[in-house]
Amino acid sequence: MADNSMKLLERMLDIAAFRQRILASNIANSETPGYRARDISFQNELEKAKTAFEVEGRESRQAYEVYEPVDTMPSQDDNTVNLDMEMAKVAENTLIYNTATQLIGMKVRMLKDILRSGR
Repeated sequence: MADNSMKLLERMLDIAAFRQRILASNIANSETPGYRARDISFQNELEKAKTAFEVEGRESRQAYEVYEPVDTMPSQDDNTVNLDMEMAKVAENTLIYNTATQLIGMKVRMLKDILRSGR
């Protein structure tokens, strides 16, 4: 049975993958009149998952809280996507995803080493 750290790393991947889809949608709609950029707070979602593991002893599979960022002024066509900001968010999110992937790989290698040494 996986420990909480493995479950939390898996949840990190889920949150980052979901956020990546939202950011890709924002970028794809950067020229769509009236489109409102959306996002989720990676930190808040991870904290909710962590709390569910530690306090409630269960995995939290509730929907993510999607919001419209207020840090971008609408363009003349009322679109709120700022490509530079979206690309920066994509880069940050990619780093988070890659870090979680590397940590999972390290954890799996450690478990393999433990199993091999037990023989």
